Amino acid sequence: MPDTKLLIFDLDGTVNNSSPGIAYCYKRTGEHYGKMDITDDRIAEGLCGPFDENLRMILDDPTIDIDEAIKVYTKFYVEFGQAMSELFDGIKEVLIDLKERGYLIGLATLMADEYAKSTLENYGIIDYFDTVHGASFVIPYVKEDLIDMCIYDVDVLPEEAVMIGDGLDDYRASKVSGTDFLAATYGYELNEDYCVKHGLKYVNSPSEISDKF
Repeated sequence: MPDTKLLIFDLDGTVNNSSPGIAYCYKRTGEHYGKMDITDDRIAEGLCGPFDENLRMILDDPTIDIDEAIKVYTKFYVEFGQAMSELFDGIKEVLIDLKERGYLIGLATLMADEYAKSTLENYGIIDYFDTVHGASFVIPYVKEDLIDMCIYDVDVLPEEAVMIGDGLDDYRASKVSGTDFLAATYGYELNEDYCVKHGLKYVNSPSEISDKF
């Protein structure tokens, strides 16, 4: 990827392992609505992609007000879930290396913008990012919108940017935005077999990211 100027990271499943906190909050939200039988398999399906769609799938009850359910989940996340996440081993060193070599670094995540930024602050890595965009509680942004915002902020062309993520939603959004894509198979959804079958570039650990650029 020789012409790359901007590297846009996904957050959950790419920069940090938030699955324990997400699972906890899904289960607590389910319990709030009397759903005591939410399986680990269903939770695993809700780790990537649009959060509101995932929460609907997790709760599996069309009578539940999804906006209210998001507030319930968010309360659990702020109180408990956020503290359960941790950086993937080696990701901070990768960010430092890429910055030292002159790359612009962005973050595009479907986590709510304020929580995405506070997560990066808690890890002590927000200063490595030139642009950060997360989901809005007011405007229904999709992943490609967030990628486009990162590109606009630092004034590069889409073909000069690479989206790095672990989910199909990351891959599909990169195609819409016109960026290249690098799959993080150490995350939640995309695996090596899928990447080989579909001709995707991939890394099996965070430390391999630097070697791709």
